Amino acid sequence: MNDTPRRNLAERLLKALRPLALDPARPRKQPGMHPHGRQLFSYCCFTSERLARVINEKPIIGIVLSGSKEIWLGDAGQRFEAGDVFVFPHGRAFDVVNVPSETTGIYESLIVEIARIPESVRRLGQPLRAPAAGLDLRVPLTEELADALPHAAVVLAASGHAGALAEHRLAEVLLLLREVPAAAWLFEVSLAEHVAWLIASEPARRWTAEAIGRALGIGASTLRRRLVEDGTSLRAVLADTRMQLAHDILAKGEGNVTAAIGAAGYASRSHFGRQFRGRYGASPSAVRQQGSTE
Repeated sequence: MNDTPRRNLAERLLKALRPLALDPARPRKQPGMHPHGRQLFSYCCFTSERLARVINEKPIIGIVLSGSKEIWLGDAGQRFEAGDVFVFPHGRAFDVVNVPSETTGIYESLIVEIARIPESVRRLGQPLRAPAAGLDLRVPLTEELADALPHAAVVLAASGHAGALAEHRLAEVLLLLREVPAAAWLFEVSLAEHVAWLIASEPARRWTAEAIGRALGIGASTLRRRLVEDGTSLRAVLADTRMQLAHDILAKGEGNVTAAIGAAGYASRSHFGRQFRGRYGASPSAVRQQGSTE
């Protein structure tokens, strides 16, 4: 099989990303994690290291810049070389081996932390592809991804005022990864978030545990039990999702109070007003007025 196209893409990616992480002025006796801006880090070491039970708080997209990396889950492992893109799930314990390059004397990777899924991606719902069986964390490199990753990294490394653009660039990367089985870990969310996304798609619908359970492929009693185990309830998720939608409509000046009530599925204006004031400390009209003037 001709591997030249992949190698060419990897070299292009490395050429774009290495300047963001490899700092010639950094003392070579300071291994570890180094922040480079919003959700962007590099990790380096100068001798081979084995790290046991590494657990990330948030999922990441990683790119090996120099040396090689192995990720192990029990007896299953994958090896990544310079130019490879991988996903590291959160909340799971992996063993990691980092090996410096014989040429450069350094292992280095660039890390993009996925703190949250941008709203533009969330609206599309869950990816259609599930993670592959076994350990598969490798992300195939494509022309589009080789362009999108550097664009996102450059903006993430910029100052804080670039927040909106950074989210847009990160959304471009995540959209490219939605159908990649290995990247499904990036979109893993709680059952409450699954339910909230479903409700937000039709907030005015009379959602029942049975209807939501059918849509998610679980029984109504299982749905209620698992939500309680997660510290919430179906009633709470329904109320939170609908009220947040109403607040967003008013705060962004996208409709009047009547439109917000209708979109959120409330039949009683007075009941909606009481619930809204209790949650946000201001009346729906006051929030709309403030949103319209900003």
